[in-house]
Amino acid sequence: MIIVVAVVAVLLLGAVTAWLVSRLDVPGVPPAVTTESARPLPSGPLGEDDLHDVRFDQAVRGYRMQQVDEALSRLGRELHERDAEIARLRDAAEHREASPG
Repeated sequence: MIIVVAVVAVLLLGAVTAWLVSRLDVPGVPPAVTTESARPLPSGPLGEDDLHDVRFDQAVRGYRMQQVDEALSRLGRELHERDAEIARLRDAAEHREASPG
């Protein structure tokens, strides 16, 4: 029985020590590598290409990629249509200002 208690105590002490060491900054050792590969969206106005290139990290109980991809495709199309409409309206306004009337 005493052997079991000693083994559990040593394992517990080892686990606590490992946890503490993992929290310390060790000089000369680079920061840990993350498993996240997704890049955030760029700052500023987004274009169609920005949304086309965005990807999300997968998780065990994460999102459904097909649904997210469909939503992003729709958002990209809507942004493209919006930008085209804004450009058309600006051109019309410039023509009205330039034409004598």
